[in-house]
Amino acid sequence: SCLKHNATQDGNKCDIAQNNAKVTASNLKMVQLNISVLFLASEITCHHKFHVYPCEFETYTHLLSWFVGLLGPTGLRKKILDNQYKCFEKMNRDPPYNKSGLYCSRNWDGWLCWDDTPAGTYTFQNCPNYFHDFDPTEKATKYCGEDGQWFRHPDTNRTWSNYTLCNENTNAKLKSAYILFYMAIVGHALSIASLLISLAIFFYFRSLSCQRITLHKNLFCSFVLNSALTLIHLIAVVNNPEVVARNPVGCKVLQFFHMYMLGCNYFWMLCEGIYLHTLIVVAVFAEEQHLHWYYLLGWGFPLVPVSIHAVARKKYFDDNCWMSVETHLLYAIHGPIVAALLVNLFFLLNIIRVLVTKLRDTHRAESNMYMKAVRATLILVPLLGIQFVIIPWRPENRLAGEVYEYIMHILMHYQGLLVSTIFCFFNGEVQAAVKRQWMQYKTQWGQRRKDHCSMRSTSYTATSITEVPAFMYHHDCNTEHLNGRHTEDSELVALKSGDTYA
Repeated sequence: SCLKHNATQDGNKCDIAQNNAKVTASNLKMVQLNISVLFLASEITCHHKFHVYPCEFETYTHLLSWFVGLLGPTGLRKKILDNQYKCFEKMNRDPPYNKSGLYCSRNWDGWLCWDDTPAGTYTFQNCPNYFHDFDPTEKATKYCGEDGQWFRHPDTNRTWSNYTLCNENTNAKLKSAYILFYMAIVGHALSIASLLISLAIFFYFRSLSCQRITLHKNLFCSFVLNSALTLIHLIAVVNNPEVVARNPVGCKVLQFFHMYMLGCNYFWMLCEGIYLHTLIVVAVFAEEQHLHWYYLLGWGFPLVPVSIHAVARKKYFDDNCWMSVETHLLYAIHGPIVAALLVNLFFLLNIIRVLVTKLRDTHRAESNMYMKAVRATLILVPLLGIQFVIIPWRPENRLAGEVYEYIMHILMHYQGLLVSTIFCFFNGEVQAAVKRQWMQYKTQWGQRRKDHCSMRSTSYTATSITEVPAFMYHHDCNTEHLNGRHTEDSELVALKSGDTYA
């Protein structure tokens, strides 16, 4: 069958038009074997900086050299060729236009595939993602005239698709992208700093040692490693197009571990929820839980979905550095994360039910202790997982979309800071331990200063003891395994100048 073709559209690259094509099954087979042959029947338009110039190529050699030279990297060529082939398949597969009145025939304009369109109407679709300065969230439009013919540009008298909106706000979007980039850098840097301070506190104060704090330590370590890998990825890969173009194995390995640590973050959050649920709702004995199962879940299980994703990505969607999010293969990682968040949310709601109905009257003090831990975890579960819930609902409005991006970046890249703040800096046990250490330091420092300034050193003997007020504090970790069966222990500590605390 004959291939009818018209000219193509305005844009910022050379375009190839194959319009009103009606391809038979034999034609499709030929296209699949050597799709470049179809370009012989095409009329070609070259343009530079949105000024259109016609240029004719008379031989296949000239055409192929032009196509290879101007269309860009191999990945871009393949993407456009694949989309053209899919368009021809779709045009051949779709039923004929069956509505009354004039219409413009289905069309491949060189970049996008356009369906049959009634006369006198506009049709639109998202801009292609072929070029870095094109925004896929913007719209490309094409007008079907009253005479049933696609609109022709008055300067060239060739059929024309409007892609001007695709990069209309390029400068503003580029500025916004840089702001978001540096927000991510600052967020992960602050997260690493706050998490390392929290880990130092947990390791320094031995009075805080217990199973729940051990889980906190592992959770914090996963966030530190994730933030470190994210910083490396942002600086060495995202900010370095040459590396992405070379597509070394190292950048894919980095992405693999980045995804792995992302999974570890959320599965250690699940471990926190399981621990509290077992401690309060399930456990009936006083002995402590076996943490090796938590280590297996937190550090071991995320390897399974990440490995599945890596194998599938290599086989079915092996893009440069595995940076594209335009693939359903990511559900192999995001699916288990969402499942972990939902299970965690169920556990925490069940814990609250038990605390409210059973522990409120009988063990009020211990109930308050547990409620604080539950409240901290309950805040973090939806807070850390909200991006997986609202990502599909990005607003279409440009301003609302920018606000959405800023909110999402804060939630995603400042997670470590939020975790360390809620689980450590706002933790009553940690605050009490730090205050005790500070009071001891002040007492000892004041005593040394008095000894140094005093001229009557003989008045001080080796057995002198300076008494300071006693302080009451609750050592929650030592009683957390009692499961509400005993009253909470309190320790009376007399802080003296010669005591040692850690």
